[in-house]
Amino acid sequence: MPVGDVLLLRDQTWPDAAGVCCWRNAVRAAFTEAGAAVSEIGVEPAPAATAAVGPPGAGRAARLPRVVRRPAGLAYRGAQQVTRAVRAELQAYTDDGRRAKANLRRLGADTSRTDVIVAESAEVAAAALAAGAPGGRLWVATWPAERLLAGVDSGPAAQIARLAANIAGVLTDSELARESVERAAHATRLRVEIFPPIAVDRPCDECSPAAALPAPAAPLAVWRDLRNGQTLGSYSFVAARWAGLGAGWEPSPLLDWAQVGQGVSLSVPAAEPPDPWTAERQVAAARRVLAATLPVRTGSGRRRRVLVSGYDLKFARELAGRLAAHDDLDLRLDSWPSLGQRSPATSGLLAQADAVFAEWARPSAVWLSQNKRPGQTLILRLHRYELDAPYPRDIDIDRVDAVVHVSPPIRGRILGELGWPADKLVYIPNYLDVDLFDRRKVPGARFGIGFVGMEFMNKRFDLALDVLAAVRREDPRFTLHVRSVMPWDNAYAWPRAAEREFVGWCLERIERDPLLRGAVAFDRPGGDMARWYRKVGHVLSMSDIESFHLAAAEGMASRAIPVIRPWPGSAEIYSAEWIQPSVEAAATAILASADEQSWVDRGERAYAEIRATADPARTVAAWADLLHGDVGAARLRVAQPG
Repeated sequence: MPVGDVLLLRDQTWPDAAGVCCWRNAVRAAFTEAGAAVSEIGVEPAPAATAAVGPPGAGRAARLPRVVRRPAGLAYRGAQQVTRAVRAELQAYTDDGRRAKANLRRLGADTSRTDVIVAESAEVAAAALAAGAPGGRLWVATWPAERLLAGVDSGPAAQIARLAANIAGVLTDSELARESVERAAHATRLRVEIFPPIAVDRPCDECSPAAALPAPAAPLAVWRDLRNGQTLGSYSFVAARWAGLGAGWEPSPLLDWAQVGQGVSLSVPAAEPPDPWTAERQVAAARRVLAATLPVRTGSGRRRRVLVSGYDLKFARELAGRLAAHDDLDLRLDSWPSLGQRSPATSGLLAQADAVFAEWARPSAVWLSQNKRPGQTLILRLHRYELDAPYPRDIDIDRVDAVVHVSPPIRGRILGELGWPADKLVYIPNYLDVDLFDRRKVPGARFGIGFVGMEFMNKRFDLALDVLAAVRREDPRFTLHVRSVMPWDNAYAWPRAAEREFVGWCLERIERDPLLRGAVAFDRPGGDMARWYRKVGHVLSMSDIESFHLAAAEGMASRAIPVIRPWPGSAEIYSAEWIQPSVEAAATAILASADEQSWVDRGERAYAEIRATADPARTVAAWADLLHGDVGAARLRVAQPG
């Protein structure tokens, strides 16, 4: 019996030509070998949005005075939107419009009945979402023709960014492509699986003849020709994903250093070799997609309606996505726009819910505890920072069924400072998708030191600089990679004079100290942390206080070695091997990784530890128990570290 159903949505604008037929054959074969039943339908893709041409203010509007240009532009664009809406309404009453609406209804019905949906283009994915396809089951195949960048307003990168928050994930061809896709979707933690669309050992039965392909499908023809023995030619991003950046490309026509000849090599000697495109890797990717998407069948009867509510759900979204796969849970997210302001939907969603997951012990939890109805299960999650705020004391703890704390040290503070009943406390670590971070490091990553989050002074960026200076005094190959919202972009930190002085001092120090100058790189924040950690061999945890420090755990999941300052409670969460008593000891631990095998061995131990203590399957199962009201079962699922 199949483990589930997979529906391939074919793009009807693509001919069944060489490359396209190979990809479709691979999807059918790989998912079938993974145990699924595969079917397919053709879909008319959604039309691509037209982008404005020219710089802002181009055209006749540029001749208007600046003071009236913006309001005039807003009025003009508003009129255009109304015109388009009216035209769309009129179109719905034509024969073509009625056919389009009927097609959308059929597509919505087809996609609602399947477990996993694979759209072979972003345009088809957009059409499926417009038809009401469940985004949590929708995977989109994409093969970027060029390196994608973050923050681009048009083209494939913008297309991916728009889809990212509404789909289950993306299928792409290689690690180079995965990094590009994640960079484009950096604002979202998007799951991207590598599914080679063509395999060297999977022949395409009755392969179709070559034909011109639309841009999204064009790479397929290139890879099909390379598989069939075509010579490599000059460098292209598409071909590099098959052959590797270090391949023997034909010399480029660029002038040499002396400008007397041509033929500069674009080969990258230090680049990592490409993974082979095999049928085995296709099937492995299909299994990962099925494992991430198939519903968890519990055999239960009525679905329990669950509300996840609070301000800033960044730590809850991934967990909620995994819980939503349970066929006995019907989840709804309710994101408050600010600490004390409910969303317009909060009251209605609360009235319908059987169980409520109140994220953070803040004003949202206060309101939920006061307004829950009898018989509703209310689960509150407290991280740490709330203990230093007044909000928890306003929560009606008698109306709360369980309080989840994300690290063992918090338990003592909750009991001692809040006096909440011990039998309501349940330890469940933050959800950590360990497999997402388990990727091959880039060459030389052991010399990369990572630091995540410097927007507050208590994260102690100054100590990270102390450690870096001590390391580089002995070995200048080491550098520091910082990924953070910058303090001046944080509305809570920057108004404080002490915070501004601290940041200014750190930046002055980086510019003035020869050991630091040129050795600190700042990377823009984003959800694509797994990509970022590929260049990080060590991850620093320098804070004055933490609850769990997710950055350290994510680093360990990537096989980076944690270097942890002994903040209160750290020894109850992490092994003594990673906790260093001084700056000098931290530097010594990092310098030991100049020996590559030592670094690899320690990275494996770090990975094994976090896999055992923050197992994502146990975390999700414990939360499912809680939302069904079984506190005892949830407590048994997760053993406290140590």
